[in-house]
Amino acid sequence: MIHANPNPKMTVREVKEFRDTLHKCVSREFTPEEERKIALRKKRMGNVAKKIIANNGGKNPILGY
Repeated sequence: MIHANPNPKMTVREVKEFRDTLHKCVSREFTPEEERKIALRKKRMGNVAKKIIANNGGKNPILGY
């Protein structure tokens, strides 16, 4: 299991990149290319979730129902 580090060491550049990315996500200011990538990723995630549920007898193994 990957342990989360609640206070990771970050450079000033990493903090700025994080804040810029967060702002972009909250304000939904994506380029058309980024929107296509996001839509593709969501579709892939949905397909994987359906496969996992189908392989577990129709139950979600994480939620237990």
